[in-house]
Amino acid sequence: MSRCRGVEWKRVRAGGVFLSALTLGGILGCREPSSTANLYESNHLFAHAMSVSQEVEMDQPISDTKALIADWFGTSDTPRIPPALKEGDFEDLFSEANLSLAANIEGKPGLYVQQCANCHGVSGQGRGGTAASQDPYPRDFRPGVFKFKSTLRGAKPLKEDIERTLRNGISGTQMPSFNKLSDNEIAALVDYVVFLSIRGEFERKLLQTAAIDSPDERLFDPTAEKSILDEQKSNAADALTQIAERWVQATDANEEFPLPDFPVFGQETESNKAELLASIEKGKELFGKEIAACSKCHGPNADGKGNQLPDYDDWTKEWTSKIGITPTDEEAILPFLARGAMKPQTLKPRNIVEGHLRGGRNPIDIYKRIRYGIAGTPMPAASVVQSREDQGLTDDDLWHLVN
Repeated sequence: MSRCRGVEWKRVRAGGVFLSALTLGGILGCREPSSTANLYESNHLFAHAMSVSQEVEMDQPISDTKALIADWFGTSDTPRIPPALKEGDFEDLFSEANLSLAANIEGKPGLYVQQCANCHGVSGQGRGGTAASQDPYPRDFRPGVFKFKSTLRGAKPLKEDIERTLRNGISGTQMPSFNKLSDNEIAALVDYVVFLSIRGEFERKLLQTAAIDSPDERLFDPTAEKSILDEQKSNAADALTQIAERWVQATDANEEFPLPDFPVFGQETESNKAELLASIEKGKELFGKEIAACSKCHGPNADGKGNQLPDYDDWTKEWTSKIGITPTDEEAILPFLARGAMKPQTLKPRNIVEGHLRGGRNPIDIYKRIRYGIAGTPMPAASVVQSREDQGLTDDDLWHLVN
């Protein structure tokens, strides 16, 4: 018998092999004991990936970091804003009133619990009660990566980007539109998604440093001497503000792009319609050429049937291929499934002719998908050049592709 922080495990047979499974939860993942049921679920999946890749024991680091995270971020019933994020540039990230509206309304489940947790999970782990039946899976907010946004590939989204996703839903997925909610309710959900993402990314940072052998190099170790512990808490607060600062700086990563001299689809007139048709033909030619390489994944007919090998998103790669685990090796992935992973799904390049353009249908939305790529996926950013003499795509080429 072994234990996952207070929850008893037993050996059970599944699929011809033995695996560790929770006596109460099957292979749905490590659950907190009932006495701490309102704590956000610890990131056992990330910890186990670190354990495998770095050959370190992570049970104690999970226990060590849990207290500090609960102290600073509260529980799923009573979330709180960490002291380091209550003033200055961070005041607009989230408000206590919005967090309360999202999590708990006068002792009853709040908006996030009512509307979002069944898919995204109470802790934002992307593994709610209905998640396993969905394709694609609901987003795990904890790595701090968002696919559909108006900012640079490696930047955080604007809060307006999250709001747009909530209002519009995501076409071709089970993410619905919440446009019937009031502006205040939408704002509360946006704040709470940012909150869960910052909390999850901070937890990952704590776990990374908790595995370090030297106590004075860890962000937090409750067994350290008081002088070292005080310094560690200060360092942990600095790490937290660095994560939050990237959200504040997102507005600086939102570039403005002028329209080209030729018409953009949907904005043409009778007098320049021929120019649009010429642009569409140029885009079609680029779509199939090596320089743009769109057809490799999306197929020559843009139906999503390219000739690339099956691939996975970064949320899956983090605990599989990046640490030497083959995503299709059912026996190798079982310990990860037991700790909260979802069975790997291969990515499906967008079938453009179906019209499910998940990042938005406006020309500028499509332009930014091409220019920036899509974070967390194999969709790369375009190689943009200033001259046709250079190897890459000019800005006009990108707009031809948009058309």
